[in-house]
Amino acid sequence: MRPPDLARIADPATPRAEAYALCAAAIPNGLFTAMRLHAAEMEVERLYSTLPEVYPVSGRKPKRATAWGEKVLVGREVNAGFGPADIAWAFSDHETILGLGLEAVLNVPVIAGGQVLGTINYLRGAPSFSTEEITLGRRCAEALARRGLHA
Repeated sequence: MRPPDLARIADPATPRAEAYALCAAAIPNGLFTAMRLHAAEMEVERLYSTLPEVYPVSGRKPKRATAWGEKVLVGREVNAGFGPADIAWAFSDHETILGLGLEAVLNVPVIAGGQVLGTINYLRGAPSFSTEEITLGRRCAEALARRGLHA
């Protein structure tokens, strides 16, 4: 694990894909994605993926009336979990995620001006995400918020 270059992540002159790649590299993972929230529809749209062949940048996923959406998008809380039950709780496509051998999850809301802009998401096989890694994820999300998640 290496400290992320928060200044580069936050700098609007840094290409968006590069900022996301810096966040992805900050914490060991098997899949990193960045999602934009469309608040009125309560849908998330994938803007970046380290496994585009399985999780391409495209489309939207509904999150209205889901426990995950309430926790992360409405409550603005980090979601960290480990094991099949935690993956199934968070994701409707849990079978695909588990089929990739990913059992640890870390979802961090990107918040600016009191509004959730989206999330950054880390998944891996094991171990579960540590307190230090959760802090790094939050720092990356804060840097993305300074630039505007999708700027």
